[in-house]
Amino acid sequence: MTKRLLLPALALCFTLMSAFAELPEKDTITFQGTPRTYRMYIPEGLEKGAPLCLYIHGYSSQGRWVADLNAAADRHGYAICYPDGLPDSKGKESWNVGYPSQYNMADDQPFIRALVAEVCKKYDLDPEEVFCTGSSNGGDIIYQMLYTEPDMFKAYASVAGLTFCNVFLDKRLTMPVPFMEIHGTDDKVSMWGGDPGNTGGWGPYVSVPVAVGAVAANNRCQSYRIEDAPVKPDATHSAKRHIYYDSPYGYDVELYEIVGAPHSWHSKDIDTGEIILSFFDRYRKK
Repeated sequence: MTKRLLLPALALCFTLMSAFAELPEKDTITFQGTPRTYRMYIPEGLEKGAPLCLYIHGYSSQGRWVADLNAAADRHGYAICYPDGLPDSKGKESWNVGYPSQYNMADDQPFIRALVAEVCKKYDLDPEEVFCTGSSNGGDIIYQMLYTEPDMFKAYASVAGLTFCNVFLDKRLTMPVPFMEIHGTDDKVSMWGGDPGNTGGWGPYVSVPVAVGAVAANNRCQSYRIEDAPVKPDATHSAKRHIYYDSPYGYDVELYEIVGAPHSWHSKDIDTGEIILSFFDRYRKK
């Protein structure tokens, strides 16, 4: 489990951060007696009733201000909310998905729901147009919400996230939702092939194709294709796009396979923020 803590460049892999001097002040919401903090990115001239995208950070990650996601928000007209997790038993801010170090943490999902309601009211955003993305630990809790709180957001996009075996085996997907996963095949932290034997120490989890395929099956996607995905001119990895479609609900599932890439937000190879918000746009009100 120490891999996520021993990689000093991990936050750089996850996000391209703006300078700290450019960060806005944190807002505070008190939930169940505990002050919780978050930052907002509001594009200049954003109209009232705009959609909201929540970004859930990784385990102990300092990458909580994502340049390419903010740039995409400017183009697509989203507000972005960056909440902070709470410390686990090791003092690492995170989101409770059942890591061994999180035994003392409460369920984060009620807070996330309360935060969305608060932010939509405070910033005059549309509470029916809310979406969620996150990386690593943030992606893990997205998979958890697919099984336990699927109606909280209109669509979800995980980057380097995983589905734990206890969730996959003991809970059920009950509601179709649009979903995207972006994942490197050489990810040594959230391994593409899964870790049912818990060699990494995070807890046993299923492979990425199995995790994504389960969501596609729940959406009753009847067709599948794979195609080469465009990458940046200076990319060091190629990308493949797996598309599960022809769902009777109209909810596609997509998997971006970043071939040979490590645990990352993958902005060196693809425009991750643009890909995610373009996917979310397909499920906004017409």
